[in-house]
Amino acid sequence: MPEDFFVMRVLGRGGFGLVTACKKGTSGKLYAMKVMNKRRIKMKKSEQLALNERYALAAVESNFVVNLKYSFQSKDEVYLILDLMTGGDLGFLLHQRGRFPKRECQYYTARIMLGLQALHDKTYVYRDLKPENCLLADDGRVKITDLGLAIKVTPDLHGAAGTRGYWAPEMLRRDKKGKRKPYGHSVDWFSFGCCVAEFISGSNPFRSEAALNFGLDSGKQTKEKAIDYATLEMDPQFPDDKFEPEAADLCSRLLDKNEKTRLGSSGCEEIMAHPWFKNMNWEAIISDRKRPPFVPAKDVNAASQSEIGNFVEDKAYQAMVITEEDENVYKYWDWTNPHAFAAEVIEFLIYERKTGEPLVPTNHSATCCCTLL
Repeated sequence: MPEDFFVMRVLGRGGFGLVTACKKGTSGKLYAMKVMNKRRIKMKKSEQLALNERYALAAVESNFVVNLKYSFQSKDEVYLILDLMTGGDLGFLLHQRGRFPKRECQYYTARIMLGLQALHDKTYVYRDLKPENCLLADDGRVKITDLGLAIKVTPDLHGAAGTRGYWAPEMLRRDKKGKRKPYGHSVDWFSFGCCVAEFISGSNPFRSEAALNFGLDSGKQTKEKAIDYATLEMDPQFPDDKFEPEAADLCSRLLDKNEKTRLGSSGCEEIMAHPWFKNMNWEAIISDRKRPPFVPAKDVNAASQSEIGNFVEDKAYQAMVITEEDENVYKYWDWTNPHAFAAEVIEFLIYERKTGEPLVPTNHSATCCCTLL
């Protein structure tokens, strides 16, 4: 229930509502709360998008994906209670630092790769990999987030999804009749290749000036069409001053236009065996014992409330009505992660044993400092 959580600092803004830090009143545990307004979801005809995220999050429990702890709803909103990640996203960090040292590149890519594989193992394809969707915890561990575009793979899955420039070529291809061709898990490994190249060099090969000029010089009239054409036809270059030979080979094989021969098409073991990862301690990574090479600042790495902004409740929003039929869309929304609940109970019992006092629920009427340490 919403009243079980004490809302703290705003962390970000999604398409349908705000993301805030919160504290569970009965345990004191800190989480992130993603709130999605039902009327805004209906206005954008995005009910399936919201449901996709809820079901994918519940299906995948991994150290490399932001985990769902609870989901519930009120009359006006649906809620997701998630791992709290206060270290910012890799897109923000990349903008600050230009590019990452090799050690960080390998650490981030290894964890992201295992997150993608965790989704694939549950027959989901992610379809939205980009640095901005890779979040850092306060200790520097990275996890992929925002599973709204994740979907079960089917024989006729087609259509571009995600962010242009990270799309795989097969998302853009059409058959002789002009219909989009189907695709599968391999689209994620192309997006992964774009991210690896971006971490190493500071630039996504298909969101670069070279890609834009390639498309424009080929007669494409808009920036969007130029980028799409580059994705389909351009072979990116990996200059020696930024890419060592093993790194260039890894990126080249991940960005293979042919999804059947693309590195990763048979599973992440292919990527793990690549020479660029030859010194990687995979056992430490997989068991989540590998110490992060970079620890973000202790402040909450998020924009201020004024920068994040608020949602405008205009006439269209006010006129939108949630009917009984709309409510039925969310009839299976409520969910509790049994492992998260069990962990809270254990911590509660340990607290009582150590202190000899019961853990008192948070007083919601009390004021609270918004700084998360």
